[in-house]
Amino acid sequence: MGFFDRFKRKKETFAETPENHAPASGSLPDADTTVLILLGQHVEWTAVSKAVEDRFGSQALVRTDNSASNAPAMALRLEGIEFFCSYLAMPHPAEIYDLSSLQEGLFSPQEREEILAHRAFLVLAQKGGGISLVEKRRICRLFTRLAGTLAELDEATGIFVQDAELLISRRLYLQHAAVLEKNWADPEYFPAPLWISIRSGQKGEFPMVGTWGLRQFGFLELWFLNAKSSRAELHEKLYLMSIFQITGRELYQNMDTIEFIPGNPSVFKELKGALFIVGGGV
Repeated sequence: MGFFDRFKRKKETFAETPENHAPASGSLPDADTTVLILLGQHVEWTAVSKAVEDRFGSQALVRTDNSASNAPAMALRLEGIEFFCSYLAMPHPAEIYDLSSLQEGLFSPQEREEILAHRAFLVLAQKGGGISLVEKRRICRLFTRLAGTLAELDEATGIFVQDAELLISRRLYLQHAAVLEKNWADPEYFPAPLWISIRSGQKGEFPMVGTWGLRQFGFLELWFLNAKSSRAELHEKLYLMSIFQITGRELYQNMDTIEFIPGNPSVFKELKGALFIVGGGV
């Protein structure tokens, strides 16, 4: 069995019912996409637009709106897709989302403190374009390019992906964005760590590790229940399984099985909007 074969689900033989053939996701991707670039210092708006022009050319700037001096905005277009970027010279309101509540993410303890001490932020948004998995994937890849460009600003400290409740340090975001650039021509490459959060939790007496953010692509979240493998191994599996679904190579559903260990299948069990991966000696 090849390494990637371990992430291919197998169909169990069981009673034929309509429920058994229902898609596991049950929904389309979220049409809208939003990312915040958190800034440790206030930034000149001209520096933001210049960063975009230097990377993508002046034609990428469709229009600007400086009518509100404390919240300038611009529209951008990449590969025919229009994005919006606005600047707010204030910390992100805890009433909307308390970033300090995020204990897990892609950051060191020091980076987390720097991110939480931000003084301003950029809102990068795309409205209505993610109407299919193919388009959602395309938009998120372009998003990564744009957010990576803005994260190169000296004032940037981190990125917050709202739909995954995911906080990422500037350093790690730029590392993953650089890997995407190297694999841009590969349609099966997707930077899952920049769009999917990995969380840990507890279900009764059993520990859990799973995804947070697959729903924005139309899929159920994936959770390992009472797994014995190391966190690093579980993270790798969850990222790869997320990539397999986001790139359209797999669709995991209730009562499918998967063999991470040959001859020892794990079972997917749907419960309360998530797929729990149970057994198999993982």
